[in-house]
Amino acid sequence: MLHAALCLWPFLKRLCLSLLLIALVVPAVQSKDVPITAIELYDGPNGAAFVQLTGLLINGKAEMRSCAGVAQINKSNYGKLPKVALTPSVTSLERDAKGTMTLSRGAESECVVPTNLKFEKDESLTPAQLGDRVVLSGQVLSSSEKGVTALPPFKPTVKIVFVQAPDTELAEYLRANRAHSIAQWQDYLARYPKTAHTDAGKQSLVALLLKDGSDGLAAYRSSASSSSPAYAQLRTAYLRAEQAHELIPTNDDASKLRDTVHSELVLVADKIRAELQAYRQALANHTTGYAHLGISLQLTEQTLGVDPHFDQGKTLEDAIGGETKRIGAAMQSGESNIAAQHYDEAVAAVSDFRAFADEEPRIAAILDTAYKYHIEQGKADIAGQKWRDAVQEFQRAVSIKPTAEATAALKQAQGSLQSSNDQAAADNALQQSNAFEQDKKFIEAYEVLADLPESQRALVKDRMQALEPNYVKSASDEAKRLMDAHNPIQGRADEIGVQQAYSYLQRACTLEPDNQNLKLRRDLVSQTLSDYYVARAKIYLEKPLGSGVGIAWLYLQEAQQYQPNRDDIRDERTKYSAVHNIRSTLSIKVVFRDQTSRRDSSGFADQLSDAIATGLETTALPVRIIRAADTTPIDPNFQLIGDVLEHRPVTKPSIESLDSEYLVGTRDIPNDDWNRANREYEAANQDLQKAQRTLEATRPHGKKKDIATAQEAVDDAQKKADTLGRKLDSIPKTKMIDVTKPYSYTRKTIDLSAVVELGFRITDSSGSVVAANPSIKKEAEKQFMVLENVKPEDTKGVKQLGTTPDENQFLGDVEIGARGDLIKEVKEKVQTLPSKILAQARKHFMDGDTDGSAEEYILYLNSTPDTQTPERDEARKFLHDQFNMVWPGGAA
Repeated sequence: MLHAALCLWPFLKRLCLSLLLIALVVPAVQSKDVPITAIELYDGPNGAAFVQLTGLLINGKAEMRSCAGVAQINKSNYGKLPKVALTPSVTSLERDAKGTMTLSRGAESECVVPTNLKFEKDESLTPAQLGDRVVLSGQVLSSSEKGVTALPPFKPTVKIVFVQAPDTELAEYLRANRAHSIAQWQDYLARYPKTAHTDAGKQSLVALLLKDGSDGLAAYRSSASSSSPAYAQLRTAYLRAEQAHELIPTNDDASKLRDTVHSELVLVADKIRAELQAYRQALANHTTGYAHLGISLQLTEQTLGVDPHFDQGKTLEDAIGGETKRIGAAMQSGESNIAAQHYDEAVAAVSDFRAFADEEPRIAAILDTAYKYHIEQGKADIAGQKWRDAVQEFQRAVSIKPTAEATAALKQAQGSLQSSNDQAAADNALQQSNAFEQDKKFIEAYEVLADLPESQRALVKDRMQALEPNYVKSASDEAKRLMDAHNPIQGRADEIGVQQAYSYLQRACTLEPDNQNLKLRRDLVSQTLSDYYVARAKIYLEKPLGSGVGIAWLYLQEAQQYQPNRDDIRDERTKYSAVHNIRSTLSIKVVFRDQTSRRDSSGFADQLSDAIATGLETTALPVRIIRAADTTPIDPNFQLIGDVLEHRPVTKPSIESLDSEYLVGTRDIPNDDWNRANREYEAANQDLQKAQRTLEATRPHGKKKDIATAQEAVDDAQKKADTLGRKLDSIPKTKMIDVTKPYSYTRKTIDLSAVVELGFRITDSSGSVVAANPSIKKEAEKQFMVLENVKPEDTKGVKQLGTTPDENQFLGDVEIGARGDLIKEVKEKVQTLPSKILAQARKHFMDGDTDGSAEEYILYLNSTPDTQTPERDEARKFLHDQFNMVWPGGAA
C-alpha cells in the first residue's frame, strides 16, 4: 500500500497544481470580463462622503498581492507574494490609519499590497508605504457631494466596499456608519425609514444617543453640587433618552437613562420644595427669606426646561406661581394706594410681606413713603400742639419702621400728651374740690384730689395740704357717726359702714401720724372688723363635709388684712388646710381597675393610674391629683374611674419542614476543560508531525518555493502546538466538586397580635358622670419568621434567621400607644371641668343657694389660670355683690 501511494505521488502533485491554476485563473478572467462596481468612502470637506463607481481597477489591475506575515517588501520577495483576485467573494478593501491595506472576505481579512509595482535596487518598503502607491481608476456614477467627477485618492482611512450594482441607499448607510454621528444617522433614517438597513441604523443611532445622553448625565452630576449645575446637559440626557425610546421602544438602556434623568429631576424637585417651604416659613414668621421664592422659581424653570411634562415640576410651578401672584398683587395694590395718598391702606396691602423689604425694593419703597408721610404729619401736629394726633402719627410711623427717629419722636409726643392730660384732669378735679368745699363737704373736696394718679396729684399738692385740717376733722366726725350707727355689725350694711369708718380713720392717721386718739380709734375699728370676719369664717368652717371652707377662707383673709398677727386665724387655717386643699381646688382622685382575667396584667392598672396622675400634673390647669392609696379628710371634687377592659397578646405559630442540602466534603473529578485542551494539543501535534513529514518529502525535489511553503506550514503548526501546550499546562487535570447531602430545617411563621382596650369616666362629688370615654382601643399585628435547625454548611444559601418574638415586649409597645391615647383623652375631658363647675355655680344661684353658688365660683376661680376673662369677672362680681369680698389679685 505504501509503495502504491509513493508511485501515485507525482501524478497527484501535478493534478493539484492544475486545479490551483484553474482556481487562480478563472476569477481573474471573470474580473476582466465583468466591471467591478464599488462604493468608495472617504472624508470630504463636509465630513464623511462617498462616490459610487464602476470599472474599478487598482494600478490598472483587478487584483492585489497578499502580504500576510511580511513586514518588509523588496524587489526580491514582492514577486513571490501570492496574487489575490478581486472576485465577488471580496467584500471590502480599506486602509487603516497607518496606511496598511486590508482586504476582507466576509469576516476574514488579510494584509494586501497593490500589484504592478516596480522597486529600485535595495529598496525595501512596508505594506503601508506601498499603499501610498495605489492608483485608483474607474468611472464615477454618483457622489454624496456635488461636482465630484474624479475618484478620491486612496489615502489612509479610505474604504472601498464592493457591490454587485450601484446602491445609493447602501452608500448612504455606509456613509452614516463612517460618520458615526447623530446628525448623519438621523439624516439617513429620515430619508430611508424602511429598508434592509433601517434596524441596524436605528441600533447605531440609539447607541450614539445613549452615549451622548450618558455623557450629558455624567456632566450634570459632576456639576450638581456646584453653584451652577449644568441643566443643559441634563436636558441633553433627557432628549437623547426620549429619542432613543422613540426609535426602539423596547430598549432597556433608553428606559434606564430616562428613569435616571427622572430621578435627578425628583432630587431637584425636593430642593424646590425645600426652598418654597423656607419662603413660606419666612412669610409666616415675618423674617427675611424672599430670595427662597426666587430660587424655587429658577429651579422650577430649569426643571421644566429639562422635561416640560415633569409632573412634580408642573405642580410646583403652579404653587410657586400662586405665591408669586399673591406678592405681586400686594405690591401693585400698595403702589396704587401710595399714588392715591392712601398710605395706611398701602402698608396694609403689603403687611404680610413687610419682612421682605430689604430684599424687594418695591416693598421698601411703599413702606418708606408711608413712614415719611406719618413722620411729617406728626411733626406738623406737634407744631400745632395736637399731642394726641401727633402720638397717633408717630405710632403709625414706628409700626411701619421702628427707627430711632420715630421712637424718640413718639416718646416726646407721649410725654407732652401725658402732661396735657394730667393738667386737664388736675384742673377738673380742682373745680370739683372747690365746689365741694363751698358746700362744706370737706371729705369729698379732699378725696377727689387724693384719688388722682400720682402724676396728677403732684399738680394739686398745695391745694390738698390746705384741705388737710378740715378733712381730718370731718373724717373723724364721720367715722364716729358711722360707728355709732353700725356697731355692732348685724349685716352687710353695717359691715360696709364700719369698713368706711376704718377707711376715713386710716387716711386721717396718715395725714396726722402723731394723733394717738385717731390711731386708737382706728385700731378699735380694725378689731371690730377682724372679729366679725373670724366669727363669720367659723360659721362656714363648721358646715359639714367642708361645704363652706371656700367662703370661710376668704373671711379669714379679710380678717387678717385688718389684724395680721392673730393666732386664732393661724389656728383655724392650720386645722382646716387639708379640707381647703381638697374642697376649694380642682381635686381629682384617680382610680384604675383591671377588669381582665390576666394574672400578669395586674400591675398595668397601677401604671395607668401613675401615668394619668403625671399627665394631669402637666396640664395648664391647677389640678390637684389624689392617688388611690392617698387618704384625705373628705372626698375630692371629682373622681376619675378607669377600667382595663382588654389586655392580651395572641400568638399563632405555624411550623413547616423544608428541604435543603449541606456540604459534607469534596472530591476530585476529571476536568472537561483539560480533556478538551488535551485533545486540541494532541491534534496540533499530529498536524505538526504531518507538516514535518511533508517538509521532509519536499526537500529532495529541491523546489525552493515548495520547500518555503512547507517550512511555513511547519512553523505555523509548531506555534499552534506550543500555544495549546501552554494552555494545557495552565488548566488543572482534575477539579474539585462539593459533596452534599439532603437535610431538613424548620420554618416557623409566628402571627403575633396584641390588643389593649381602656375606658374611663369622671364623676363629681355627688357621683354623677360629668365626662367619659367608654372605649380607647389600640391593636397591632405583626408576622415574624424564624428559620431553625439550619446547618452552617447549607449550600443553597439558607441561613439561620430570626428569633422567637417576646410577646410581652410586643404587648408593651401596644400599651405605650394605648396609654398615650388615654392620657390625651383624659386631659381633654379634664379641660372641660371648669366650664361644668361654672355651670353648677349658676345653677345653685338660680336655685337660691347663694352659699353653694359662692363655693362653686371660688372653685372655678381656683381651677382656672389667673387671667382676665368674662367668666372670672362674673365670679369676682358675684363674691363682691353677695358677700362684699374682693377676690385676691383683682377688683370685682
